[in-house]
Amino acid sequence: MVRLMERDTDTPKGDLIVEEVHSDCVEVYYVPEKEKLSQSGLDPDNRGNYRVKLLVVDGQNNSVTIYPVNTLGGHMNFLCPKYGKVTCITLSGFDFLTPYNYEDVLHLLEDFPRGLIKDYDYGLGLSKDYRFIVFAIESLSDCTEVKIAFDVATGIDKDDGDVFNISYRDFEEARKFVDSITRRVQETARSIKGTGVFNLFAVLTGEKEEPVALGKHTVNRLVAQAIYDGEHLTEADQEAILNTLSKNTKEIAEAKPEKLAKLQNEIELVTLEVLIDRYTAMLSQKLKEDQWQTFFNENPFILSLAFGYPVIKVRGQASIGGHKITGSGEKITDFLVKNSLTNNTALFEIKTPQAHLLSKRPYREGVFTPSHELSGSINQALDQKYQFQKQIAQIKETSRIYDIESYAVHSCVIIGLTPAGIDQQKSFELFRRNSKDVQIVTFDELLEKLRQLHRFLVSSEGDMST
Repeated sequence: MVRLMERDTDTPKGDLIVEEVHSDCVEVYYVPEKEKLSQSGLDPDNRGNYRVKLLVVDGQNNSVTIYPVNTLGGHMNFLCPKYGKVTCITLSGFDFLTPYNYEDVLHLLEDFPRGLIKDYDYGLGLSKDYRFIVFAIESLSDCTEVKIAFDVATGIDKDDGDVFNISYRDFEEARKFVDSITRRVQETARSIKGTGVFNLFAVLTGEKEEPVALGKHTVNRLVAQAIYDGEHLTEADQEAILNTLSKNTKEIAEAKPEKLAKLQNEIELVTLEVLIDRYTAMLSQKLKEDQWQTFFNENPFILSLAFGYPVIKVRGQASIGGHKITGSGEKITDFLVKNSLTNNTALFEIKTPQAHLLSKRPYREGVFTPSHELSGSINQALDQKYQFQKQIAQIKETSRIYDIESYAVHSCVIIGLTPAGIDQQKSFELFRRNSKDVQIVTFDELLEKLRQLHRFLVSSEGDMST
C-alpha cells in the first residue's frame, strides 16, 4: 500500500511517501518541493521523478536504516548521498514503532538518539558536528554501511566487511567528546574575542592591556596558543622550572603562600584531568579484571567515591577466610577498605565494564531480569561478607591489623555500564535499589563522579580567584 503524506504548515517542505514492503516493514521516500527543484535546475512539474529513499524501517528485525541524502536546494550534490563511501546508517536494537503515516514518521524521527538529524527536510544522517564520526570510518575502512547497536563490538563486522559496527556506548563517547571540544573552543573564542577587543581600545585610549586568559584545560590552551601563536615550553625549560620550584619550595611558601597554594591546586586539577583521560581510555578497551584491580590499587581514592563517607584502603586482594578442611577454597576480596573515622570495614568486588547487567531479552514487556554475571557477583559479595564477619578475630590476629571492625560490613560491586534503554535503566534501578546488602556501582558512574569532582574543583578555584 502507498500513502502520500500531507501536512498543515505554511512553510513549504518536501513530501513523504510511505510504502509497505511486507508485514511490519516499510520504506519512506522523500519528494522535494518545487522551489528546491527549481533552485537545482530540475523540472518542478515532474516532482515524482526526483523522489529518493530516506528510511527503511524493519519492525521484524527491530532496525531502522537511514539513507543520508543532500536536500539543500541549489547544492551541486542535491539529492545525492551526503558522504563519500558510507551510503546508509542503521540503528539496531532501538525500540522504534513501524510508521504507516506522516505523523508516525515524525514520531519515529523524534525518537532518534541524540546526534542524528530529526528533520527530514534537511536530509537525514548525523548532525553536522558529528560528521567526523563518518569521516573517521571512511578513513579507516571501505565500509558503506554504519551500524549503531547496543550489542556489537566497535569495528568492521566479521561477517559482513561492508558494515562498520559502532556500539551505542562508543557512539555516545564520540558524541560527547565532540560536544566537549566544541564547547571548549567556543568558550576560548569568546574569551579571546573579549580580551582582544578590550586591548584594541585600551591601546587607542592609552590604558593598560589585559593578558590573554589561556585557560587551564589542555584544549583551551592549545586553541588560545594557536590563535596567538604561543610557544610551548621545551623539555629543558620544563625541567629547569621543576628544579627551581623543588629547591625553593619553602622560601616560596613563606614569601608567597597564596601563589604556592594556587599552583598546587592547578597541579591537582591537571593530575585529575590526566586520571579522567586515562579512565576514559581504559573504558574503551576490553581489559581484564586484574587490570582494573591494578588501576584502582594505584588510585584507591576513586573507590571512596562509591560511598558517602571517608574511606581508606586497608589492603588489596585481601584474604577473608573461608578455607575448606582440605585447605582449599580461600576467599579473596579485591579490596578491603575501612571508614577512616569509625574503622568499620567495607569489601569491594571489581568486575569489568563489559559485564552484562541485565538479560538480553525482556522477562515481560518492559521488564528485564538481572544477568547471571550480576546476580553471581552479588552472591559472591554476600559470601565474602559472611566469611569475613565469621573470621574477623582470626583475620586481625594473623594479619596484625587490629584497627578494623565488622560492625556492619559494607559490600560493593563495581560492574558493567549503565544500561542505555529506558526500560533497561528502570529495571536496573529497581533491582539495585532493592539490593539492600550489596551496593552496585557501574564503571561509568565512577567516571562521572570523577568528572563532577573536577568540575567542583574548577568552580571552587574560580570562586577563590574572584
